[in-house]
Amino acid sequence: MKKKVVHHAHHRHHSVTVRRSHRPDESYLVMVRGWMLVVAFALMLGIGAIVGNYINTQMNLNTPTVAGAEVVAH
Repeated sequence: MKKKVVHHAHHRHHSVTVRRSHRPDESYLVMVRGWMLVVAFALMLGIGAIVGNYINTQMNLNTPTVAGAEVVAH
């Protein structure tokens, strides 16, 4: 038995409205990018200070000192 094909005469194709995804403002993106740069710079400074302090203490352990005066070994 052959299937019946149903035609809907009242169905029309409506034009689809294209909606853009809501993008944040450009000024907001610039502000967030600027703050990310500031935070990254502060982290780099902090890590550099920690590493520099560690290297400084390791170098001071190798040089003998007497009563706050450096002893130069020849």
